[in-house]
Amino acid sequence: MSVTALPKRFLALLLLSLFAASLSACGALPGKSDLEDKTVLTDQPVDKAQMLSMINAYRQQKGLPALRHDPELDVVSQKMARHIAERDSMDTWAHSAFGLSQRLDKAGYANYAGAENLGAGYADLAAAFRGWQGSEGHNKNLLNPYVTRVGIARTNRNNGKWRNFWVMTLSRPYADGRPTVR
Repeated sequence: MSVTALPKRFLALLLLSLFAASLSACGALPGKSDLEDKTVLTDQPVDKAQMLSMINAYRQQKGLPALRHDPELDVVSQKMARHIAERDSMDTWAHSAFGLSQRLDKAGYANYAGAENLGAGYADLAAAFRGWQGSEGHNKNLLNPYVTRVGIARTNRNNGKWRNFWVMTLSRPYADGRPTVR
């Protein structure tokens, strides 16, 4: 081996080592997921007096009795609002008659009747309520003659498609007696 060949080989190995080191350093650079916002969910207060005023005025126009606010239903609603906000979607098995019944049972809320309205994207309570009134199924829940109590919740999401998630849970607990057939 000649003396002049050693420095060329050494130089080639040195360059190859530097190149390999520079490639491995790319792993230290932030990836796309590191640059994106992490999802943050924030439960938002809802004006319960405004909610009761809106729903009870609407029910009164239709000849139905007023509902009472129930903090236990707020808790059930908040859990569902977080559930759909985490998914950025209202498409979940939990949003079904069976799912609501199961969630009320899990909360220890014995009841004769229950209904639930979900909403996404609405900036405020009035908009969510108008959206529910304009939907046949949701409107039927607002005007359910068998329910006596209501709870509501809102969860915001900092990223994603919808950002605002609303849940209104309506029910008739055992304490309010069996519903009568209308």
